[in-house]
Amino acid sequence: MKKPAAASQPPVVFTAGEILDRAAAQLGLAKQQVERTLAEANITLTTPAPADRRMRILRLRVDGVKHDGEPFAIDRPFEPGIWAIVHPSNSAGKTSVLEFLVWPLRGATRDLPPGVQSWVRTLRLDLVAAGKPIRITLEQVPGLIPPIHVDILTADTTEALLAAEDDDPLRLVAKGSGADDVERVIGSFFLDALRMERTNLWTATGGADGEGAPQVHGWLAYFGACYLNAGGDELLLGDVSAPGVAAKLLELFVDIPYSTAHAQLSVAVKGKAKTNKQAQRRAEGDVNARSAERAEWRAQLDTLRQNIQELSTAPGADVTPLLQLTDQTAEELRQLRMGLNDAAQSLADATAARISAEQAQLDAQETWQARRVLGRLNPTCCPRCEEPVSAERRAAERDKAACAVCTRPLPEVAEDVAEAVIEQLAADIVTAQEAETAAVTLQATVKACADAALAAHQQATEAIRSALATSPTHLRLRELELKAADLKGRLAATGTPPQKAPETPDTPDVLGTVHQLVEATVKASADYLFPTMDTEIVNLSDQFGVQHLNSVALKRNGQVNPVKEGVKHLFKKLSRGDRLRMRVATVIALLRAGAARHIDSHPGLLLIDSIAAEEMTADAARRLIGELQTLTQELPELQVVFTTAQPDLVEGLLPEDHIITREGDHLF
Repeated sequence: MKKPAAASQPPVVFTAGEILDRAAAQLGLAKQQVERTLAEANITLTTPAPADRRMRILRLRVDGVKHDGEPFAIDRPFEPGIWAIVHPSNSAGKTSVLEFLVWPLRGATRDLPPGVQSWVRTLRLDLVAAGKPIRITLEQVPGLIPPIHVDILTADTTEALLAAEDDDPLRLVAKGSGADDVERVIGSFFLDALRMERTNLWTATGGADGEGAPQVHGWLAYFGACYLNAGGDELLLGDVSAPGVAAKLLELFVDIPYSTAHAQLSVAVKGKAKTNKQAQRRAEGDVNARSAERAEWRAQLDTLRQNIQELSTAPGADVTPLLQLTDQTAEELRQLRMGLNDAAQSLADATAARISAEQAQLDAQETWQARRVLGRLNPTCCPRCEEPVSAERRAAERDKAACAVCTRPLPEVAEDVAEAVIEQLAADIVTAQEAETAAVTLQATVKACADAALAAHQQATEAIRSALATSPTHLRLRELELKAADLKGRLAATGTPPQKAPETPDTPDVLGTVHQLVEATVKASADYLFPTMDTEIVNLSDQFGVQHLNSVALKRNGQVNPVKEGVKHLFKKLSRGDRLRMRVATVIALLRAGAARHIDSHPGLLLIDSIAAEEMTADAARRLIGELQTLTQELPELQVVFTTAQPDLVEGLLPEDHIITREGDHLF
């Protein structure tokens, strides 16, 4: 068969370090910062290396008891190449035998009837996974809880594995109990053995809020590239209809570099966008709620102000005269208190003057010498230098008649002069006493007036308080004023509301930048590989009997986009037979694309149920089987197992020892 020509130059695939360096340069960050951000998103970018994902079935053994109590046993060795499970009768057990292979490989059956599944007591499958000899043993014990158990065992060599009897010791790799645990243990084992990771794919309507969430897909989804769907299924690859799974299978098994990292980054970028969108929406909601709350407060305040205005102007007891009287008595009290302070100061001054006059008279009477009288001139300083007169000199002037200024003896004074001075001092005392008496009288008068004014003010204040306390309008007005003050305080405390929600801080988009760089690498590889696969799919589909197929365009989203008779068709709108043919053609193209690059990215195992069903003619079916046989010759490790109810399709085409059949009504 003519092989399609490969593209001239494969794209350059950058190492993980080079991608990180480029991202760091674009963002202006250190490479370590980029790696740290990826690690926080649980993403590790590693340079892609071809993985050995080959699986090869060695031997299948099944022991059980049918519903009528008849025991049955299957012991079938397998080699590389193409195998046909053939029986002309329906319900002869063809699909069941195929499902006996699927069960230990997938972790759960897909189309095995529950009744047949309950017949099984022990199922052992020997195989080689990524070069490692493995035995998977499933045991079912009716009445035991849980009823099913799995042991995954290994040996040093394939020969040692096949030679080991059931009771011979093999190294235990993993074990589980219960249907869910069996599925988990087998799935985890194959993901690890074949160097595959669970993939998070974004579902736009997922999550509790319906706004998108990552959905985890593991071995069950990947196994769909080995166990092909029947013609009636609308999916190109796989039996999981979640968005992106078919695309993931294509990228993974054609070995598009960074396929898993690309899916992880895509989920992280979309998750971050969702988080930012929700945060922005919450912020906008807060702003709207705050604005609505403030608007409600303003409306309440306006209403209160209107009510206060109405109550203030409403007719009621007129307290204006009482207010005026209160103000008047308060002013009179203030004036009288000022007058009382002045009277007290005048009394203090008069008392001080009287005491001073009496002291002067006493000093004059202590001596009959005129100089002492004249000393009452009492100079305070030297008239020339203005030096203050000390207390010692004053004492000397009284005791020794020595001038307090110059210290010379004072001159003699006439006796009549001294008497005249003493008489004047006596007159001064009388005057001071009269002034003091008048000040006492004034203070008493003013104090009496002030006490009367205080009593009048208190009486006026009590009168207005009583008037207000007995007024319902005043009480209501006071209540409204307190509420208005509370609303004013709230509005002042919350400040002016922002017109829009705060924007998300502008931070380096590490995830987005790395995603773009990885996306460029993934796209370049797909653009290089898929056109070659397109040509292969068209050629194979034509040989398998797909009529009037002009072209296909395999896309990374898992769509094949066929064009028949010049008209674009959706894959799910094709006939059931065309869907099966194109599905097989796509997987063959995928395997050949890997083989051309010496990459074993696909497990190399194809399981097909009812290969000639779905309106396929005998000639087209034989061509399809012949092409699969040719493919097994190109890929010596490839195993293909299919079922058919038409023995003539394989007669003379497949070796007799690769045809699994049996005389009678049933295969087992």
